[in-house]
Formats: sequence, structure tokens, C-alpha cells
Amino acid sequence: MQLTFSPVLGEQTILKVAPVASGRPASQSMLFKATFENREALLKARADGVKVEVWSDIPVDGRSHGEWGALAFGELETTRAPQGAPSFSLASDAKDGDDADLENSLYVHVRAPFHEHIGAHFSFTYRLVFSTGEVKWLGEFGRNGELVIEQGLPGVDLREGWNISDDGTYRTHVFPGERVLGYLTDPRAWSCWSWQSSGLPTFAGANQTSEGLAMVLSPRPYAREVNVLRPLVFVASHSTSLKITEQGKIVLHSSSPFARVSFSVLEHSRDLLEGIVALCGGEVVAFDGAAAVLACRLPGAELPLHLVVLPMIDNLDGRSVFPLKASALPKGMADWDGMVLSAPDMHTVEFVPGAVSKEDAVVWVGAAGGELIVGPARELVVDSRICHVALLTPHQELWVELDRSVAQTLPTPPPSPPLSSVQSRTPVDNTKDPQTTLPRHSLSQLPPESTGSRQKRRVPRSRSSALIPYESPRLLRRYLHMVLNVVFWFWSVFARALAVRLVGESAARRVSGLLGLALLKTAYPAPPKTSSNPSRAGEDVHELDEGAANDSRHDSHVPSREAEVPDAPSVSPAPGYSASNPPETVGDQSSLRLTLSADILSNVTVIALCGFGTPKDVSATVDGKPASLPRIAVPKDGIQLLRFEAVEGGKHLEVLVTL
Repeated sequence: MQLTFSPVLGEQTILKVAPVASGRPASQSMLFKATFENREALLKARADGVKVEVWSDIPVDGRSHGEWGALAFGELETTRAPQGAPSFSLASDAKDGDDADLENSLYVHVRAPFHEHIGAHFSFTYRLVFSTGEVKWLGEFGRNGELVIEQGLPGVDLREGWNISDDGTYRTHVFPGERVLGYLTDPRAWSCWSWQSSGLPTFAGANQTSEGLAMVLSPRPYAREVNVLRPLVFVASHSTSLKITEQGKIVLHSSSPFARVSFSVLEHSRDLLEGIVALCGGEVVAFDGAAAVLACRLPGAELPLHLVVLPMIDNLDGRSVFPLKASALPKGMADWDGMVLSAPDMHTVEFVPGAVSKEDAVVWVGAAGGELIVGPARELVVDSRICHVALLTPHQELWVELDRSVAQTLPTPPPSPPLSSVQSRTPVDNTKDPQTTLPRHSLSQLPPESTGSRQKRRVPRSRSSALIPYESPRLLRRYLHMVLNVVFWFWSVFARALAVRLVGESAARRVSGLLGLALLKTAYPAPPKTSSNPSRAGEDVHELDEGAANDSRHDSHVPSREAEVPDAPSVSPAPGYSASNPPETVGDQSSLRLTLSADILSNVTVIALCGFGTPKDVSATVDGKPASLPRIAVPKDGIQLLRFEAVEGGKHLEVLVTL
């Protein structure tokens, strides 16, 4: 069995530990590695019950200074997302780990408060412990390895001129011109987020030049060194520019005699991060032991939010993920109907409902961190289905409306008053008595035999009994239901949006609920189907009294109105409010029209449709002029993305989707 170890025995290994403010809890990680010649050798040792251990006096697992103990080698712990859970990672870092190295190696991940032992020396050696209890020491006597604890930043070699403040931050003052601040010991081990004086952050992978007013360096997963790298933060004052070259040289360009630069590890840099996100009008929405979450917006845009997730966990295997909980999202998201999360390339899109607990994992983010685009999802009701729409590119003044064609939207008028069931016994001259003149519209509704002769017309009821027939309370209920339908339609289409702006969403919801309850209470059950058996029909007629029988014969010529009541359109209110669900939905086969309009601020516009199905037709105008048709992508079942390209930013876009 051939093994190679890191760090090696018989030599000194420098362990750099970042300075920490007094009283602040902190710990630094280091990594021991044992590599077998191949995977088969590792599996055979495991099958034989052979354990590889570090024997050292490092103060870990509650051991006091100078106390020796064993630490067993094992595989790196990997945290996986639950089955079916959405996960986002930086595509450039998702496969940076060396899989062959992981397959043949075992590790000991040590995390201890080394900042309390600056200047101390710790010893270590390696051994094999067999299943029989036999111990084989792998180091020679007197040639143990030695760890020397020094203050510094892992992975960075700083030049002179830096001062360490009481909070553990490195600071320096520079004069106008160019100055080299230091070097990255391994430029390939880092990826970089950079911020300019305005705008969203940009990401650069390994061996790429980065430049900006502020930077966050994140270690890449392959960098499994003895000194576990930690995310770092650079911030320069105005009138300066930081630059990291492909060779890892850290350069500052300054035009001010009062330029300052601050440098620290991420977990101690909340104040620095707040200064960074202020450049793009954002905020630090979460900062804990797992990650820092920064919310940014494009200057001038209301939405969407760009979340930059900066993990603080040790990024060792490149396959681990950590949960981004709802509590780590901006507080305003709690009032949204839901949200659509997307990677910047729009290849990964996920819908998250609004009703989630603060402790629920919204998404799982790769250990390298990432950027998420978060757009509020507007809730709409389509034939009893809950659907959502979101705009995923920078915009202002978003308006969303869902309606049907005019013929389907207008409510059906109430039925005409029934005619009297009592037939006149003597001819009536309508010219002499205006009270007995039949309404013009009711003539067309009479049976054919009643319109053939003036002498055979029936005498109408008095005006009061025609409006409110005493014999048929069902018609009164239908009258009231139709009137409420008209009121509800007017409220949904015209009045509700204005009421939301004037009295607020909660009051508007209550009004909608009351109208819906009234519609539900006044809805009359569908009448039983008329029997096709003539004899049975005759029996039914004889069961009624004379007036009711005549009313029934008259009503049989008028189609039922209850099945013709259209569904009230579902209208999204002004930006910042959620559309309430209509209390009653009646589906039909007509096409729905979804209208979305906004002032766009980018040359590419992406709209996410969740739960609508495939659109029948899509058209768009930009400042009233026809725009090119969009490309439709389906990144996930139930989600369609409409992508409009070559649309100049700063214009008003209106999109009409036929569903």
C-alpha cells in the first residue's frame, strides 16, 4: 500500500490565519490529504478494515494545548439537494473539482480557533490502524511534520504598507498613480465578483482579468490546499480602480491623494459589503455563517432583483450545495403572490409559491455561490386554474391584465318579464287603452299561435306583477343574480384597480369577497331537464296550477340565462399589488387575452408564463410600432419563456398573448 500525504512529514508548513476582532468567534480550516495509488487500493484498504489517521497535538475536538489525539481520514462530506428540489450553481465552477483526485484520496478537514494561537507550533504524523488493533507509524522518529501559525490571509501575499485595524480589516492609504498591493499565490484558485461605480456586478472565472471599485474573491472547489481558502473582500474609495491581472497581480490605480483600500475575509466584512451594494442601490439581505446574500437592481429599474449569493462555507468538493431559505430573501418578497427564479442565462428557471415558511429552502445554491434573477409573479385565475406571469428583465411600471373578448366579457341582460297566463275573453282594442299595449320586444317571444291574430293575444298582467311576478319567486332570484353579475363585472373591470390605489388591497379583497358571496347565494340550481316523454310531460303540466302552468309554457320558449353568465375577467392591479381570486369562475371555450406592458430598460426582454399552457398567438408593440415575434423556450414543464430580442431599451413594450 503506497500513500502520499499533504502536508508532508519532516517539514514546516505555514498556516495563515486571518486577524479577528477581539471577542468575535471565529475559526480557520486546514486540510490533511492521503492519496492512494489508485481507487482499487483505497477500496481494498477499506474492505480490510484499515484506517488511516493523523496523530497530532492540534487543539481540536475539545483537546487542550499539548494534548495528542487521532483524527481519522475519510471522504469529504457532500451536501446534496433533496430529490426534485431546485438548485442553482455557477456554470463555470460546477465541475471544477478533480474527480480522479477525489476518488483516490481521503481527507481530514480540521476547523479550529487557530487565531488564538498565533506564533504557536503544532506537530503531527500519520499512522495505519489495522482491524486487529495493530498500529503502523508512517513517519520516522524525530521527523514529525510541523504546523506554524502565522497571521495573514490564505492564498494572498500582500506587500508592505498594510495596517490591521481593531476589527481585523487590512487597510492602506495610497498616493496618485499605480501601486501593486500584492499577489494571489495561485490565480487559478479564485473566481471574482466585481462592482463598478454603478450597475450590476460582473463575474469572472479563473485566469480572467477583473477590474472595479470593489471585488469579492471566491475560492474555487479544486483548490484543496492545506490552508483552506476563504472568500475575501476588496473595497477601494472613489477615484480609484482595483485590478487583478491574469497572473494574479493586485494593482490599484488612483487619481486622488486620499485614496484608501480595505481588505478582509468575507465573514468579517458586513460593513464593507454594505458599502459595495450601495453602489447599485442594493442591500445586504442576509449575512450569517452560511452565506452573504446581496440584493441589487439595475440603476433606474424597479424590478427584477439580482441576488448575489456569496457562500462562507468551505468549498472543497465542488458538488455540495447549501439551502437558501426564505428568511434570507428581501422582506418585500413576503407580499408577493410568488416568485420566478432564474439563472442569468435563463437556462434554469423555477417558480416558487408565495406561501412558504421562513425556514423553508427556496433553492439550493452550489458551494461556489451564484447569481439569481428574482421576479415577482402575478397571480391570475384562468378557468379555475391558478397561473402566474413574471417579467425577468429590468423594467419600470409593469401592468398585467387578463380578459376575454368583448362578446364574452359583457354580462347577459336579465330576461324579459313574463306575460300574463290569463287569456282575454273579449277582443281588446290596444289603441284605446295604453295600459294594455304589449311591449314591442315581447311580441317576438310569443308562441306562433299567439301572434297570428290581434284578437288571440293574451291580456298582459299589470305593470307591478310583470316586474315582480307573484307566482314565480325563482325569477326574482334570477333578476337579482343578473344584477349582481353586472355589478361584479363593473367592479372587476373598472372599479377594483382604482379602489386598490385609494383604500388598499385588503379593503378591495373584502369587497370582492362580499360580491362573490352574494353571487353564490343568489345562484339558482340548474332546472331539471324536460322529459322527452309526451305522456310524462302532460303529467308534469297537470301537477301545476293554472298560472304556473302558463308561466312554464311561456318560459319554455326563452333559453335559460344561467349557463350563459360569463366569467368575470381576472385583472391584475397596479404594480405592487396582487390580484385577488374571483370568487366564482365559469369556464368557456373562448380564448383568453393576456396583456402585459412595461417600460423596459434592456435590449432583451424575457417574460415567464407559469401554468398557462402553450400560447396560441403572441404579438408585441414597442412605442406603438409592431415588434418582431419572440422566441419561446420551455426550460421546465409548465413554464414558457417569451424572449424578445433587438428591442431598444428605454421604450414602452406591450405584449398581447392569446391563450
